[in-house]
Amino acid sequence: MKAMFLMDFTTTKKLMKRYLLLLVAMGGVAALIMGSHPGIIPYFGEISAVSVAQALAMHDDQRDWNRFRLVLPLTRADVVLGRYAFLAAIAIAGTLIGTAIYFLATLAVQSVPAYAAVVLRPDGLDVVGLSWSVAVSLALALVTGGIMLPAFLNFGFANATRYAMALLMMVSILAINPVINVWIKPEAAPPFLRGLASLAASPESFLVAAGVLATAAAAFYLASCVVCLKIYRRLDF
Repeated sequence: MKAMFLMDFTTTKKLMKRYLLLLVAMGGVAALIMGSHPGIIPYFGEISAVSVAQALAMHDDQRDWNRFRLVLPLTRADVVLGRYAFLAAIAIAGTLIGTAIYFLATLAVQSVPAYAAVVLRPDGLDVVGLSWSVAVSLALALVTGGIMLPAFLNFGFANATRYAMALLMMVSILAINPVINVWIKPEAAPPFLRGLASLAASPESFLVAAGVLATAAAAFYLASCVVCLKIYRRLDF
């Protein structure tokens, strides 16, 4: 597994510099508009996971790495577990970048009055909101990876992209976006989602909800890994 992890890191090392610049630019634009709102964090994990998973799958197809790995001292379990571990590390790294940008925006709001005057939320540090945003970011990334990796590892980049991306759009539109919108603007939430907004009145329950969300996403990711491993072992490359 460690060898596969390092191979994936080497494969994407140059690309990750570009992704880092993209994430910083995206975070800068979000911070200029929203200010110190922790809602700028959630999509950092997902964007990181999608970008890296696609890059790895494309590289596998272009270089025919699925066949080449069979002659290396790697088992199929090593391949799957290493890829899942690497993408989980990317999800955590992306979330940390988003969190760092939030901290910088919060500091800037407190230090630069002109900046605080033009942003949507010139507030101080929101620990509860930060916890929820970090949980959502990790959940997005892990659910994204749990959908994309089985498709890419088992069917290749070209065949799996349309199906994986369609599923990701459904998850984002039907599940994650409404949750974020309820938190940002609870008064406009649909009746069946309005109960989620009431969690904001209780920091303790809000933190518990964040923990449950992150745990559920991690469980989904692990289940995806188990299923992917079973399928990958049966493939004939």
